[in-house]
This record gives sequence, structure tokens and C-alpha cells, in this order.
Amino acid sequence: MKCLIITPVCILAAACTAPANPPSLLPRAIEKRSETVILPTLLEAPKSLDPALSAKISALLVEGRAGEADFGKTLASGRMALASGRTASSGSEAWIAAEIVLSALQVARQRSASALSEIDTLAINQGEMASRDSTVGGLLVIQTAQAEIEAIVARQTGSLDALSR
Repeated sequence: MKCLIITPVCILAAACTAPANPPSLLPRAIEKRSETVILPTLLEAPKSLDPALSAKISALLVEGRAGEADFGKTLASGRMALASGRTASSGSEAWIAAEIVLSALQVARQRSASALSEIDTLAINQGEMASRDSTVGGLLVIQTAQAEIEAIVARQTGSLDALSR
């Protein structure tokens, strides 16, 4: 009987002792590291822009703007169908017409969204190259184009959200 009482007491006493190497509460090295690769490079003097990179950025801007134009045309031509479909019952002709316009708007938005995806990838790749080689430039130009395309996609998404309610 004493053995049954002593064993749990010993286990509890061992569990209450302090560990030999307690973990440190100081920040770890990974927590001190900055995740920003692009920002320090932007503060430097502008570097020369590779002509191929410049052409790629221009093409992505053209694609993003073309997606915006397509979206605007589709929205303008479908406003009447969207308005009548909003009050129509689900499955009716007017509702179906409105759904078709919403689908066409999604397709038109895809051009801009694709351009945004490509320029995001381009910004990441260029930032990584700039972190390894200080002669690599073009980050500010990429980020400016990226902000414009991002604004286009945000406007389109906002319009779609408002129309889908």
C-alpha cells in the first residue's frame, strides 16, 4: 500500500522540478529578420532599366488597361439586364440574362487579374535579383505599374461585389 502512495508522490515531485535548460524568452533570430527585400533597394539611386524588362512592364500595363476597357464595355452594355435581373425571381429569363452579364464581367476582369498576377511575379523575381546584385534596377517602375494594375482589379472586384448582391 505504501508503494502505491509513494510512486505518485515521486512522479508529482519530479514533474514540479525546474528543467535544466529553460527556454529563452528573448526574440529568436528569425523574429528579428526583416522580410522586406524591395524597400531598402528603393531608397537607392535609380538603376538602369533593362529594355526587355521595360517592354514586359509596358505589355502588362497594356493588358491591365485593356481588361479595364473590356470590363467597362461589358458593364455598360449589360446594365439594363443587370437591373432587371436584380428584382427578377431566380431562374427567370431576366435573372438568367443578369447572370450571363455577371459571367461576362468575370471573364473581362480576368485579363486585368492575369496581368496583376504576372506583374506580382515579376516584382518578386526582380526583388530577389536586386537583393543579390546591386546593379539590378527597375523595382520602382515595376511597383508603380503594379499599383496601377492592382487599383484596376480592386475597382473591378468592387463593382462585381456590388452587382452580385
